[in-house]
Amino acid sequence: MKYTNETNKIVGAGLFSILVLLSLGFVTEVIFGHQEESTPVYLAAASMVEPDADAVAGESDEAGAESGAATVDIAALVGAADLGRGEKLFKKCKACHGTEQGGAHKIGPNLWDVVGATKARHGDFKYSGGLVDKGGVWDYASLDAFLTKPKEYSPGTKMAFPGLKSGDDRAAVIAFLRAASDTPAPLE
Repeated sequence: MKYTNETNKIVGAGLFSILVLLSLGFVTEVIFGHQEESTPVYLAAASMVEPDADAVAGESDEAGAESGAATVDIAALVGAADLGRGEKLFKKCKACHGTEQGGAHKIGPNLWDVVGATKARHGDFKYSGGLVDKGGVWDYASLDAFLTKPKEYSPGTKMAFPGLKSGDDRAAVIAFLRAASDTPAPLE
């Protein structure tokens, strides 16, 4: 086989394509970070906070229904969470959500005073049908379940975020959201 200038171009184009694909993987990793799988989800979090006897139940909660993970008092985890860490983790959310009082909606609704608020409360924002049908309020347990796997908590949600696997990360984000209020929700 005779190598020509045309052969070199074809081989070069193939190698360049591979380089571009590998670079995209690297850029995606840098932007979105890497989260290790952990099973069960609450083991590390439960060891950091000593919940009282009523805080741990033998039944599954909404977030851990399939895995059978024990329910942990998420409010206790939120109370012990590092607010600065929650703010840092929330930077992933800022492209779509704001937390300023009276702030405008972005791709997602403004989350000012969301902890304890009615789900799908902003009349001027078009929520996913699954979330509207869910009803209720954004208490600590529902926020934890939603942030674990948004598409599982609210099938049909438009939110593309895959969720936070770490219970500590979710508690930190919820603590940050709790602080985005004139009167933060009680930790009860």
